[in-house]
Amino acid sequence: MIFSTTSGRFGAILTAIALSAGCAAGEGAEDPALSATRQSLVDTVNGLRTINGLRTLNGLRTLNGLRTLNGLRTLNGLRTLNGLRTLNGLAVDCTDKTLGVDCTGNPDGILSASTGMMASDGGVETAVYLVRCALPADDEIRIQDYTGGLVTLRGELGLTPEWKDASCDTTCEERISACLMAFTNGSGQHVDIEMSANNMAIGGGRNFPYQEAVFYGNLFTDPPQAYFCVGADFARVDASGAILQPDMRACNAYEESGECPYVNTGLCNFDAQNVAHSNKCAFENDAATLCQDDAVHDGAFAGWSNAITTYRLVK
Repeated sequence: MIFSTTSGRFGAILTAIALSAGCAAGEGAEDPALSATRQSLVDTVNGLRTINGLRTLNGLRTLNGLRTLNGLRTLNGLRTLNGLRTLNGLAVDCTDKTLGVDCTGNPDGILSASTGMMASDGGVETAVYLVRCALPADDEIRIQDYTGGLVTLRGELGLTPEWKDASCDTTCEERISACLMAFTNGSGQHVDIEMSANNMAIGGGRNFPYQEAVFYGNLFTDPPQAYFCVGADFARVDASGAILQPDMRACNAYEESGECPYVNTGLCNFDAQNVAHSNKCAFENDAATLCQDDAVHDGAFAGWSNAITTYRLVK
């Protein structure tokens, strides 16, 4: 499937909206003007510059990792409260409902407006892509962000549709992680990518000609495990045999700190001139099926089976 990772930095275009301009999250009726303003900003999120919070406390990662946010379970369901779709007769999801009448718009997990992603601008940016990865194109959820405004987060890829109401198991975590990593674009430049995965809804095969990378790992662990190997058409090796960082959008936003959370494991494909740092993934139908997570070739593949291979139209 072909997607754009055009970066439009969400936080940079946000206007200051005082909480007094509308109801705080979880309180009172909807302010339609505030919701419209917040929705227009959500709809401008075209690409992830970073997976917000991999090195901060404000987004995906907390001191406890993604599995807990201030002690709350985050993986029960995208639109649940204590794992339930309703509380005292009110639905959590406000899709086709009225805030304060028949819905609360405030889940308590990873999309909480007080302790989860919806509590910050950067977190909202990541939430847009998390839901885009998880739910199919004909599905969506409508919840509050920290301003009290209601926003609709729309699905697209449908990699883990069960997460809408149920828990996110290890397979779910790894698929969402690979998707978020593949979507990350720290350069601010327009990049069209095609994703390929045989065991996911996006399917294997490809139309774009250039193999860019394979992304795999689990961002929900503490610390996060974020890996990529370099695709055949972006492979660069120096005189010592070391794998050079390619023109990889994943790490560009971390250049100032020098703390890119993504680990370059080597070359995805076999290279007879660089055996020790190549052959990191096995492939079928142009999609990685199993990948290693270490930089030293050990003759066997590790257990990362929920990987996403990306292709680009131009180099």
